[in-house]
Amino acid sequence: MSRVSSFNHVAINVRNLEASLEFYEQGLGLRKTLVKSVGKDSWRLLRLPEGTTGRTAFLQGEGRDTGQIELVEWQLPVADTAKPIRAGDPGPWVLSFRVERDHIDGIYLRLTDMGYDCYTKPVSNLIENYGVVTMFMCEDSDGNQIEIVSLPSREEVKAFRTAGAAS
Repeated sequence: MSRVSSFNHVAINVRNLEASLEFYEQGLGLRKTLVKSVGKDSWRLLRLPEGTTGRTAFLQGEGRDTGQIELVEWQLPVADTAKPIRAGDPGPWVLSFRVERDHIDGIYLRLTDMGYDCYTKPVSNLIENYGVVTMFMCEDSDGNQIEIVSLPSREEVKAFRTAGAAS
């Protein structure tokens, strides 16, 4: 059977590419891997209004195995009044970024210092049959919901499950 081999990237529509790059590069520490113009025939491939153009930037974390984020700023020939998707709306509504536990507080402080809306300070929760997860939610420059999360390692999850089975 033919199948996909891995996740490649997710594209996010943004209103201001520079403002979005500030959040994802400076705020989250992702690195820019490619910046380009959206080609003249992209409108046809993506079912956009004829004549649509744009600019796009790809960003990636430390590892190459996790895929990339593509930020796309469109120049539409029609007005764009769309709002960010929220829970209950169809389609993706949260982007989740995994970080090491000892980095989560620093990222939270950097984002709040930069003026981004973080809903709470990092919070730790015990997840049944998994372990302790520490996370916080914030919004990027377009109001998209972003989750910053520290997850237990595979070894920690295994030890947690073994300890739970023993009790």
